[in-house]
Amino acid sequence: MADVRRFQAVRPEKEEAIGMGVLSYEEVVERYQSGRLFQNHFGEFFVYQVKDGGKVYDGIYACASVDDYLKGVIRNHSWASDQVTEEKLSRLETDKLQTEPVIIAYHKQPFVTVLMNKAKSFAPAYHFITPDGVEHTIWEMYDYALAKLLIEAMQGTADLYVAAGHEIAAASVAHCQDIRKADRHYDPSAEFNYFMCVLLEYESITEDGAVTVPRFQPNMFCHAI
Repeated sequence: MADVRRFQAVRPEKEEAIGMGVLSYEEVVERYQSGRLFQNHFGEFFVYQVKDGGKVYDGIYACASVDDYLKGVIRNHSWASDQVTEEKLSRLETDKLQTEPVIIAYHKQPFVTVLMNKAKSFAPAYHFITPDGVEHTIWEMYDYALAKLLIEAMQGTADLYVAAGHEIAAASVAHCQDIRKADRHYDPSAEFNYFMCVLLEYESITEDGAVTVPRFQPNMFCHAI
């Protein structure tokens, strides 16, 4: 059973979304610390659609469980660079901000698609086209009942795996374990027990065994831990 939950996203105002992709990590952190980025007061899922070169990808920005990663509910088939993982771990420990998502693939579930389409029936929170011609449209999943159904649907999903972002996944897990070792009475619901991810249908990003990760806008969402 996959534990997927909504998160209190750190994100830009609508008019600043198109420029987020060119910011450095340091610039994103500075905007967060100065209050230029705002944080949701309540948790939400976000449906994120990318149209790129005739292809359409629909993903869900969410938070995935560190425990699911440790227990193998979320599988990791690729090697993560120790050096890159250490660099990302250092950033998490210093700034308490995850700025890039882990891409998690799941096998197609028609009901999840229905829920995404329901969220997409409302006006988008963001819509812009980046200079490379990629069209980005993002919807907030406001409805609590809809979000609850998505959580339940993902609980019944098997065969989740990390398709990209192996180092940030490994760093998030290491950060969580460090906090748990330092405090035996840690809060299991605290944000450090989860990491930001994008859930994508396996069938939509693979062809002949090769994985193509959609070009989501960098720094669009962050996860405060």
